Amino acid sequence: MFWLLPFLIGFAHADGPLSSGYSKSSEHFEQRNDKPSRRLPYEDAKFQFILESGTEYGHVQAGRYLVRIDDNKAVELTESFYGKFYKRQDDSGFKYIQSNDGSCVYKLKSEFFNSVELELALHEPPLKYTPAPTNIFHTDYDKKLIILPEVTILIGMVQGEYMKDLFNDNKAETGLTNQFGINFATDWILPVQAGFVFHYEKSSYSLRDGGNVLYSSPSIGPQFKTKDFDFWGEPIRFQTQFRASPFARATAETSQGNVAFKFNSADLLFSVEHPIENRLGAFILGLFFQNQWLNIKDQPEIVSIKASNHTNKSFGLSLAQVFE
Repeated sequence: MFWLLPFLIGFAHADGPLSSGYSKSSEHFEQRNDKPSRRLPYEDAKFQFILESGTEYGHVQAGRYLVRIDDNKAVELTESFYGKFYKRQDDSGFKYIQSNDGSCVYKLKSEFFNSVELELALHEPPLKYTPAPTNIFHTDYDKKLIILPEVTILIGMVQGEYMKDLFNDNKAETGLTNQFGINFATDWILPVQAGFVFHYEKSSYSLRDGGNVLYSSPSIGPQFKTKDFDFWGEPIRFQTQFRASPFARATAETSQGNVAFKFNSADLLFSVEHPIENRLGAFILGLFFQNQWLNIKDQPEIVSIKASNHTNKSFGLSLAQVFE
């Protein structure tokens, strides 16, 4: 075999030394600057594995940098944001962000990611549960009874058909009325509030001979108010009262002398109210209408009344203050 040695030495001098592909003068490998035409198969598999790992909610503070996946360009965040992040990170420690349309465009360093999954987990779902029956009836009730006091003033006109008939004087058909009341009403969840009224009315009528009639009546009775209704953005409620009194009386100065009458009275009042809240409770501005029935009693003199079913009708302005 020694006869082959000269032949191999001659072949080596003819073709030059063997090369390993490494340049000792540069001391480093030359790197490619051009972008690969496509992702390597194992890189695509890793990226797909990240996309299939599921998502979690997280938070990133302002001032951090996102990296665009296509060109590795860094984008600074000008404000904090909450979003969805894929659970699995890549080998370089990047978390991938899911866009609103479901795509994945950006990634960021995992140390800039703050999970908010614990904050969103309000409660753990039960392992077992029994559906609630659908025929349960819930009854709402007030734990305690609240009574609200109210002071009222009513000012208005009276159409005194009964007074006109009683005194046989057409001028007594029109009068003025002033009424005062102390009311107590419940404050509960029912749509109608019930209460009680202590009322005092004082009305006056003029007679054709220069005299006048003064009517006065203390009365008591129940009252009912509806809940507040929205009327063009303002609260409106309705009220009704029915009061009775065995102590109504009227005194008159006539051309034939002074006369006095005693009555049993019944009054039915309707009103519409607009509450305005204040530091004491609520100020009530309203309009009222009242119908009044009178029945003479303890009258020694014979009085001729053409129609005993005539009534006195009042209407006007009401003012009140509810104390809460």
